[in-house]
Amino acid sequence: MLNLNVNVVIKNVHNVLPYMIERRTGDIMVTSSVAGHFPVPWEPVYASSKWAINSFVQTTRRQINKHGIRMASVSPGPVNSALLADWPEENLRKAKESGSIIEPTDVSDAIMFMLTRPRNVTIRDMVVLPSNFDM
Repeated sequence: MLNLNVNVVIKNVHNVLPYMIERRTGDIMVTSSVAGHFPVPWEPVYASSKWAINSFVQTTRRQINKHGIRMASVSPGPVNSALLADWPEENLRKAKESGSIIEPTDVSDAIMFMLTRPRNVTIRDMVVLPSNFDM
């Protein structure tokens, strides 16, 4: 989990930065999680990986903004995705009806909002939660 959630993200950013620096423009959007903003006691390793990524995004953003590169993270709460494929259908239905789960398009809409701001605006990070989900 740490390799995928931390090392792979850092490696991918490292690999694209020279090209973006050369062009003097670009956007890097990293998917984090609400677990990176709130200590989730039932997922300590996952939450730790997301806290690490949030720190990486914020510190790297400060280093590369002088090159015209924006870097941000989006941190969704529970999303109706393939990760929930093993949920019983009844549980998924209840989560949707109660407003405790969001759709992937809710996250992609937030990302599109972040990326379509004028180049002089950076939305540093965004937490996207279901309306009935409290952390």
